[in-house]
Amino acid sequence: MRNAKLIGLSVALLLSSASSLAHAGTIKPEYLEIEPPLTPSEGASGAISGSPTVIYGGGGGSGGSVIKSFEGISLYDTVPLGRGFIPPDTMGAVGKTQYMETVNGGVAVFDKATGARTLFQSDTAFWAGAGKVGTNGDPRIMYNAPADKWIALSFGASVADIQIAVSTTSDALGPWKSTSFTGFAGGTADYPTLAMDTNAVYIGTNNFGPSFKGTTLNVIPIGDLFAALGPSAAAVKQFNTPYTGGPADADRGYAIQGVNSSTPGANGKIIAASLFDAALLRYDVLNAGMAGATLTATSGILGSGYASNAPARQPYTTGTGNPRIIDTLDDRISSSAYEVAGKIYTVHTVTEAGSDRTSLRVNVFNSTTNAIIDEFDIGAPGYDFYQGSLAVNALGQVVVGFDRSGTSTVDGKITFMARTFNTSGTGHLYQTGADLVLKVSNTDSYHNGSIFGKPAAGRQRWGDYSAVSLDPTDSSKFWAIGEFAREFNTLAEHPLGSGSNTSRWGTFIAEIGLSPTSVPEPSTWAMTILGLGLVGSAMRRRRAIAQA
Repeated sequence: MRNAKLIGLSVALLLSSASSLAHAGTIKPEYLEIEPPLTPSEGASGAISGSPTVIYGGGGGSGGSVIKSFEGISLYDTVPLGRGFIPPDTMGAVGKTQYMETVNGGVAVFDKATGARTLFQSDTAFWAGAGKVGTNGDPRIMYNAPADKWIALSFGASVADIQIAVSTTSDALGPWKSTSFTGFAGGTADYPTLAMDTNAVYIGTNNFGPSFKGTTLNVIPIGDLFAALGPSAAAVKQFNTPYTGGPADADRGYAIQGVNSSTPGANGKIIAASLFDAALLRYDVLNAGMAGATLTATSGILGSGYASNAPARQPYTTGTGNPRIIDTLDDRISSSAYEVAGKIYTVHTVTEAGSDRTSLRVNVFNSTTNAIIDEFDIGAPGYDFYQGSLAVNALGQVVVGFDRSGTSTVDGKITFMARTFNTSGTGHLYQTGADLVLKVSNTDSYHNGSIFGKPAAGRQRWGDYSAVSLDPTDSSKFWAIGEFAREFNTLAEHPLGSGSNTSRWGTFIAEIGLSPTSVPEPSTWAMTILGLGLVGSAMRRRRAIAQA
């Protein structure tokens, strides 16, 4: 539950204008480490697991309920194909009749009505079917309702390249056609993001060669990708922001995210975490999708301060080492951002100032002025919250999916969960119903491929992302996908065989149904904000980062 200081955003914040902030040129140290495209898992051989068990119904109170849920791809599926990697880079989207999942190593399609898996293949086989040779992972997948088609992306056979596949119909089983472009010549176009509006498709990359070299925002006319003859990236407009390590370096953010929007307009909206400050950045692409597109100046927003993220806690067996080993990533926006009714919604992982735990920071911005409308953290003492994602429907209903873990032996296992919100008349979010427990991990000591009973070895990567998507046939239905920890690969615990006795990741998918509820009157919210705002305004700062 949010606390009073985070609810108490003042009216002054809503009306404030941005001022300039000069950075010192010192990048956040966590941004200097490249995320390896694919980290091989210790292998084991065996048969592919069968279709997952589908669970119907579930709790959730008045805010939302789990309609059905089922397991997605796991490391037990991808290892037998020689495509077992850590982390999975969990990603999925819902279409008219199907749910499609992509991970490092595999692609699956599920029947939306029953949860039955109708396709599973390696990621290399999927891309070969779309006309490309090889992939180095970092996949993303979305469904575009106006075009009635799917769009997927990943690294190409070279990590310098980004490849895009588009289905020819609404059927995720194909056929698919593809295109590609050079993301960062001679290096790695790392962590490609994916977003769409009515003008363009937006792909952000963090560039390494081998050290951090800056970022690129790639903007492709949406009509070029969903053309009847197949996708084309020939007209990609690339906005490169180099990094030299000096104070004059511009800041266009890290893991640049386009904002998904169905609102007509000539400009694209961009949001990202600052390279240098505990802040989010906002700017626009003017005339997005056109040859003469340009970027506006960058506005930076500092709300409540936060620190670099620490590893997450989980219960652990005596003798196996430190319980704080799960990599919560950093403060980048790792999942989609959405614009609805003039408001932009985002979520990212932060460590609250003065705290040792990670939380999910939810922000709502005015999409025209960039003013913060609402900001609060999803967190609780003794627990870490991380790998959040969200989606928003036209009514302003929001579903946030996330992982939570802690050292409690009762409920400290890594758990995939969801929380539901409504948007008030003034743009503030209020929680509806209880948290939804979607999937509790099978083990309380996930070691990311390390041997059972031994201390964790190597970086314990988790994620690197999750997803919530809105059902194109029913806006009251949201579909969430996230990661959980499977059991250790021992003969007694899984039919795959004894293998190397290492822990394995799994993914889980849930359909969440919401019901429209009443929204507090704007006057009620205004009085609450005004009363708490005197405290909130003293605790918060808002500044703008000038475009270099």
